[in-house]
Amino acid sequence: MSNFSLNKSEMKPKYDVIVLGAGIAGLICGTFIAKQGKKVLIIEQHSIPGGYCTSFKRKGFIFDSAVHHIGGCGKWSVVGRCLKELDININFQQLDPMDSIHFPSFSIDIPAEIDDYVDLLKERFPSEKEQLALFFKEFTRLYRATFSTEKHKMLLKYQDLTFKEMLDNFFTDEQLKMTLSAQWGYIGSPPHEVSAIGMCQMLVNYLKDGAYFPVGGTQNFADAITQKFIDYGGQIMLSSSVDGMLTDGNIIKGVTTKKGEEIQAEIFVSNIDPKQTFFSLLDKNIVDDSYIRKIENMKESVSFFLLYLGLDNKIDLKGLKRGFYHTSNDLTFSDNDWFYISVPTEVDPSLAPDNKQIISVVVSSRENYDDIDDWVAYKDKMKKHTINYLENFVPEIQDHIEVIDAATPKTLYRYTLNSKGAAYGWAVTVDQTWSNRLSHTTPFKNLFLTGHWTNPGPGICAVVSSGWRVANMILNN
Repeated sequence: MSNFSLNKSEMKPKYDVIVLGAGIAGLICGTFIAKQGKKVLIIEQHSIPGGYCTSFKRKGFIFDSAVHHIGGCGKWSVVGRCLKELDININFQQLDPMDSIHFPSFSIDIPAEIDDYVDLLKERFPSEKEQLALFFKEFTRLYRATFSTEKHKMLLKYQDLTFKEMLDNFFTDEQLKMTLSAQWGYIGSPPHEVSAIGMCQMLVNYLKDGAYFPVGGTQNFADAITQKFIDYGGQIMLSSSVDGMLTDGNIIKGVTTKKGEEIQAEIFVSNIDPKQTFFSLLDKNIVDDSYIRKIENMKESVSFFLLYLGLDNKIDLKGLKRGFYHTSNDLTFSDNDWFYISVPTEVDPSLAPDNKQIISVVVSSRENYDDIDDWVAYKDKMKKHTINYLENFVPEIQDHIEVIDAATPKTLYRYTLNSKGAAYGWAVTVDQTWSNRLSHTTPFKNLFLTGHWTNPGPGICAVVSSGWRVANMILNN
């Protein structure tokens, strides 16, 4: 891995733009601005760039921390177009099927092409054939509307609806509704809570533009953007924390770091948790009251438990399909636990040595962050719970584990400082989506927000779009 971090001697006394946080949105935003010849500095508390889009190594196994594949990498979709604009080349493997979904009573493989998926559903649910055609037409129109800058009539039509309400307007078959909502774990809120617009952005993006895996692991995706940022003259400080922002009225003047540096800039972009930005780095008393209240009233998305297993090469994992495994047939998903299981070495054998294999599992977590007192006990309990579940599909798994590691919501918090280890910024509920999410602009004239706490929302494709949008706002100003 390259060493990207800046030598202190190269630091400039003043920058055009300072970006806080090297998550994907911060990296994309910074790279677009640096490409235009501006002096840009990105400051990141972790020792590697990427936010949740990072990997780590244990005994020769490469594990992806939290992102397991990326949507919209085709050449016409958001990520593909963005990489082309920035002249970044990344080797992607397209996943086909895009996903598998499993319920105790049925399972379905979702093809990589949306038309094939619609055909499959029509065949499987013949009584809903006409409605399926109408639904996907409407769904795709809604998806397109999310890219328009003005309030499109499709957005007005769906802005107050949950995904479950949208499905109920089209379908009566409960199993079909379960199928279409089965991937809600990618966005963190169940169908009766998640906004129809939010679900549409995530689902159509995967169904239209496929899901892709960056060869070598998701760190390669973050590293390629970081390298290009540096090639364009950008500078990045890793393992560096900002502990305050200097203000003059509603203008941000500079930042101070934990190591005592004071760095000035014309414009600031925050790619970190807004609670950090406005409650820790700024004095709450100087921020507009109604803005502070808005942030205080917003609710974080769920967090997860993650299990990483490195296995020997003597066990057959062919039967373990990548996708969502739901533990009950309950459509409300309220007492439903789910596991997202993947075997990345099937897609990219280079992630493990000597034909060994990797299983990674994301597990829905019911406990509230604030209710967990003993994180060690929680981690232990969740490890056992997850391995027990895997034994349903891979009976001898215990005997083949060479490396085991795990992350709890506390781990996610530690590496990103996302409040309560939130996996997706704010929860994607009706009252926190679209115009109800935080805007890119803030009460400070020269401070912008980017990333999954703002629009369009969570997911790599959405944060790429967010970073690109903020860069354009700054460059066209």
